[in-house]
Amino acid sequence: MIKVTGDGALFINTFGAIDKHALKPGQTLIVDNFHLVAFSDTCNYKVTKFGGLKETLLGGEGLVTQITGPGDVYIQTKNLREFVEWLWTLIEPRVRARAR
Repeated sequence: MIKVTGDGALFINTFGAIDKHALKPGQTLIVDNFHLVAFSDTCNYKVTKFGGLKETLLGGEGLVTQITGPGDVYIQTKNLREFVEWLWTLIEPRVRARAR
């Protein structure tokens, strides 16, 4: 994670839209690490394992972040793996056509 402070604009690149979730004091949100973009420094967080070995092998990294408010949490709607899989559906037919 990178901590950003100061005044001015911040450029963030994500895969998909960014959803903002405003957490009240004590309210908790559990976010897949592939979807987490940013959160306020007023929030507390804890990175934990999700599921067992099967979920880790089949579902990805197997880590989530538990964020507790107050503060804002920003989540991207798509992740890199989903983006690459979608992109491959567009590229694959061309790759196969050139291989022939």
